[in-house]
Amino acid sequence: MNTDQIPQHIKLDERNHVEKPLLDQLDGLGWEIIDLDNKQHPGATDRQTFTEVVMLPVLRQQLKVINRWLEDDQVEEVVKQLTVNFPGTGLIENNRHVLNLLLENTSINENRKTGEKSPTVRFIDFEHRDNNRFIAVCQFKVRILGTEHHIIPDIVLFLNGLPVVVIECKSPKVKEPMAEAIDQMLRYSEQRGAKGEGSAPLFYYNQFVVATCRQEAKFGTITTHRERLFFRWADPYPRSVDELEHGAGAPNDQQRLVAGMLARGNLLDLIRTFTLFSINDKGETIKIVDRYQQFRAVKLAVKRLLDGRSPRERSGIIWHTQGSGKSLTMMFMVREMYRHSSLSKWKVVFVTDRTQLEQQLSETSQSIGFSVKVADSIRTLKELLRSDSSDLVMAMIHKFRETDLKQTFPELNASPHILVMTDEAHRSQYAMLGANLDKGIPNAARIGYTGTPIDKTERVFGDYIDRYTMRQSIEDGVTLEIVYEGRTHNAEVADQAGMDTAFADVFSEYNLKERMEILGYGSRDAYLEAKSTIKAKAGDMVEHYLTHVFPQRLQGPGGGRLKGSSCAVQDLHRCGPGPRPSPPLKK
Repeated sequence: MNTDQIPQHIKLDERNHVEKPLLDQLDGLGWEIIDLDNKQHPGATDRQTFTEVVMLPVLRQQLKVINRWLEDDQVEEVVKQLTVNFPGTGLIENNRHVLNLLLENTSINENRKTGEKSPTVRFIDFEHRDNNRFIAVCQFKVRILGTEHHIIPDIVLFLNGLPVVVIECKSPKVKEPMAEAIDQMLRYSEQRGAKGEGSAPLFYYNQFVVATCRQEAKFGTITTHRERLFFRWADPYPRSVDELEHGAGAPNDQQRLVAGMLARGNLLDLIRTFTLFSINDKGETIKIVDRYQQFRAVKLAVKRLLDGRSPRERSGIIWHTQGSGKSLTMMFMVREMYRHSSLSKWKVVFVTDRTQLEQQLSETSQSIGFSVKVADSIRTLKELLRSDSSDLVMAMIHKFRETDLKQTFPELNASPHILVMTDEAHRSQYAMLGANLDKGIPNAARIGYTGTPIDKTERVFGDYIDRYTMRQSIEDGVTLEIVYEGRTHNAEVADQAGMDTAFADVFSEYNLKERMEILGYGSRDAYLEAKSTIKAKAGDMVEHYLTHVFPQRLQGPGGGRLKGSSCAVQDLHRCGPGPRPSPPLKK
């Protein structure tokens, strides 16, 4: 942050109302706090120069705490693997390399104390939180390579000396604080198309970034470049919102995010289980960190699997509204299960009818080190269910023949270590397969994922594990609220007497009851498909867009979208815009 260009009153507001409360909350969560100013020396953050981005003495120290058998020369060898031996110069490539090292660990030639060959060396102790060091640095000064200039991110969070989180704070008095904070972090990571304005190496180790102005706080990753793709963290699970210290009102977004994402145990979980790389629709590599409802649902579901004493007690429903990432939640679920020794050997069966979900789950599972075996027939499904191996099985229900589904399954596998996860569990076509799975794998736990639950869903799967509704999605800014505004159109016939005469002449052989049926048949479609009706509707839609929607889109991100009838649009082009009918549509 270039503080010289910021007015003093805004500078103080950012410090007193955003930065300082955030640091105080981190302190309460057990973080070590280093609060600096611009007149700092690199030694204050365990560095020799401002070019360095890793606290090397801290990293060396924690490697010995976690791997007590390491000797000094071996520590240096391991440090080089994490700080020097990068696969390339690209930010995403190097960031992915670091995450893989943190999750998969590394090895060296020998444990000299035991003689073990190629022993594993861990950079983070995910099992024992207190074997790690958590340090928050306010005003972390980094030199821009090849220049005498520096960047100074507001707060950088270090895990064992590695800068895993960057936080940019803005005064709420700034006109667009979130957009400005996000742009600043893009500059710091040199992702605005210009070189020499930031320090990409600082972000090689980054797991997520946070933009905050206290009342509003959102997170993203190094591949999140638009404000609308930054998300709130509204629930500090496993703590409740009521447990957070706050004033007379409800806790603000910053307090919720810090408690939910930056509590030391939660941060370790986010890195270990809930972060992955994937490919988006444009073929681009993106980094994904889960959202709070996914984190909470997975934790609650796994707890149910661990604590339940019967298949019914281990089962339940995850009600997450459309577009909330249910396929990712399923994969995070598998990851979390494989962390627990008692669940790591379970067979997991996905039931779906969507080819897109099949592709998503296959890609996602491969990206986190699992492979999915696809059952595209009942015969293949039975074979995979009989196996005692801890497979990930995808049952593609739309590829199953109905005649095969009607044949009752014999008991295929009585193991209680099977989980069936069903996507859009309310759909009726699952009834026959579900009944057969009850017989074929009678002791399996069942979790249904749905955005539109019905009573039958609860009867089949049990009670609710987690809820994330459309209203919550709208409050989070993920789903645009649908606003209905009534419209009327005058469809009065100009020559009513002439039409009545023509109708009576054409249908003279029909009785009164039949004539009334004819009057009702097709008249609605005739009205809706009339060129004058289509022109009026299309003209009104365009006018509404130009006067209400388009100005908002010019003002910045988050503007609305217009969806209309393709028939209306096509016919507008064919007919030409033309004059609007009289009388006009009533507002």
